[in-house]
Amino acid sequence: MKCLLMNKNTKVASIEYNVALDGIEDVYEIFNIDFAPLSIKNATGDKSKNVTKELNSWFKGRGIPSWRKDLYNLLKRLNVTTKEELLNKSFALSLSDQYWIKENNSNIEWKDINFFDNDFKYIGYLDASLNLSLSKENPDLHSPNNTTDGMLQKAWIIENKDRVLVKGTYENSKQEPINEWLVSNICHRLGFEYCNYDIDVLDGKIVSKCSNFIKSDEEIISAYDIFYSEKKSNNVSDFEHYINVLEEHEIKNARENLENMFIIDFLVMNIDRHMKNFGVIRNVDTLKWEKMTPIFDTGEAMQCDKITSNMNFIDGTGKFFLNTNKKFSSYLDNIKNINRIDVNKLDGIDVEYRKILKKYQIYSEISEERIEKLVNGLKYRIKLLKKYILND
Repeated sequence: MKCLLMNKNTKVASIEYNVALDGIEDVYEIFNIDFAPLSIKNATGDKSKNVTKELNSWFKGRGIPSWRKDLYNLLKRLNVTTKEELLNKSFALSLSDQYWIKENNSNIEWKDINFFDNDFKYIGYLDASLNLSLSKENPDLHSPNNTTDGMLQKAWIIENKDRVLVKGTYENSKQEPINEWLVSNICHRLGFEYCNYDIDVLDGKIVSKCSNFIKSDEEIISAYDIFYSEKKSNNVSDFEHYINVLEEHEIKNARENLENMFIIDFLVMNIDRHMKNFGVIRNVDTLKWEKMTPIFDTGEAMQCDKITSNMNFIDGTGKFFLNTNKKFSSYLDNIKNINRIDVNKLDGIDVEYRKILKKYQIYSEISEERIEKLVNGLKYRIKLLKKYILND
């Protein structure tokens, strides 16, 4: 089936979409490479890469990943056989960007179908995604939930006209929603740019909620694609290379905001800062790189993947660009002016943290022993940051 890959109202490419295989098997013509996903633009300048394969990989990467928690049950409740089928159910639309696919001779327009401006049914999909029983409504596959990434169970809903992402838990500790709340509060106190997460309980399950920080004329460009958009010099660190690319595109406060994100990861020992968990927001009409994404998706923190007896807040390792096993104790060495951080603004946050842990204990089933370790662990990490600043 001959189709057009669109970016909002701009034709990006003419492609062959194989319905049987749920994928892109040919690229006939590229009309506007600058409006294409950055990974595809990168591929066109790399002779070692096949643009069709890269485009198909990007397209399939928009869908629900194979490692999504309880994927089999989700597909069963959606009445589909494979996750790839979902991409063809609603023009492959997303709430993270403005890309979509339409048949070559179709007159349908972006304004009529995009999920930023047009409402969608979500209760049935929410139930299926998080294994809830809020209603008897069947899932409506005309939904942005066909293109949600990550291992956590999640679903987009609409609250007061806002597009809100609801996320469940993955680890046995069920800490992720509380971790998101904790990071939001640390960022608020320190004055960092962040995506705000609230905690809620749906059908007896603890979840986090956050409003979409992408608007209808924006898209997220991942740090991974940004990092590889320019060749890195051997004598430049990954950290500095990334900042150099951002500054070339005139991103304001690039260094400070990147440092802030890794200060947060140091404090809460976030183990999942892979290069698709941060990036840049680009305007899809002007193609201007507007700003860095706020700090988001920090649920895999505070030793949530460890059983209580193995929790260790002294040190550990996280993801730091291409180093996926970097010691947290070395994170702060990349901060140029650590003295700008007023750690005293975090005074008393451990008390608030304890209250939240106790408030949702009935849903998370976190033990008293674990609560004590978590609160003391947070206090210890803050103490480490204060010590580092004093010795700087």
